[in-house]
Parts: sequence; C-alpha cells; structure tokens
Amino acid sequence: MGNVLHTIKPYWHVGAWVFDDPHHRLLAKPFVGRNPEIVDKVLRQAGLQPRQAFAVTFGDYESPGLGYQFVLEWVREDHEGHWYQWGGMEGLCLALLRYFGHAPKCIHCLVTLRKTPFSVMRGDQGEGMWWPAARDMTGFFRRTR
Repeated sequence: MGNVLHTIKPYWHVGAWVFDDPHHRLLAKPFVGRNPEIVDKVLRQAGLQPRQAFAVTFGDYESPGLGYQFVLEWVREDHEGHWYQWGGMEGLCLALLRYFGHAPKCIHCLVTLRKTPFSVMRGDQGEGMWWPAARDMTGFFRRTR
C-alpha cells in the first residue's frame, strides 16, 4: 500500500477528535493515546483555531502541498499497537494498519483548512453546529459489502 496518500477529515465529537472513513469501514474512530493533544498542537502550529474544520492528507512518503506539514516518527510497538511521536508527544491510532500494510517509520502529514465543519457520516449537535443524523447511515456498511 506504499506510495498512496490518504485523507481524513477529523471533527470534534463528545469531547474527542474522531474521524469517519467509509472506505475503511471506520465510523467516529477516536484518536487515542494522547492524539487529541497532538491534534490541538498541530492546529496551533498550522495557525488554525481550536475545533476548526481541517483535513489531514498522509502517507509514508513526503508529498508537496500547500498547508502545514509535519512528520510522525515511529517510536515502538507494544500490545496496543504502533506508537508515533511528534512535538515531544506520543500517540497511537488503532486504525493504522487499515491504511498501511506495515507500520511505516515515518508518516508524512499535510494539514489543510476545510470549508465544511462536519462529517457526512456522524450525527451530533454541539459546538453550535449540526451534523446529519448517523442513523441515516445505519445500513451503509451492510449495503457496501
């Protein structure tokens, strides 16, 4: 799966950063293992406001693009999965191997502002925004198998 770029559009939901990716059958997948703090720090470094809508394009190689770029470096593997570090913090995402056939030594990331502040998959009301209802997508994964 090398030399492929992936894009996710994280959003703030019930006190955590989460993302949806129907292609990889992920719905409201949380960033875990200190990743919420990493996301907040990345947004500050990118000049974006907290909870501002953004997209992250990532891959196992550096690619050109306009936006804030950073690199997650592999630290270790344990019983929970693969840990990466950036900015003095470590984080873990359990969905890593859905995007890569193996854990890459570096994950190159590009953060860009996005215009829509919501996910098309998740339902919620909060932070003054409205998202389409998740129940509207209840059969989505069953239909696409």
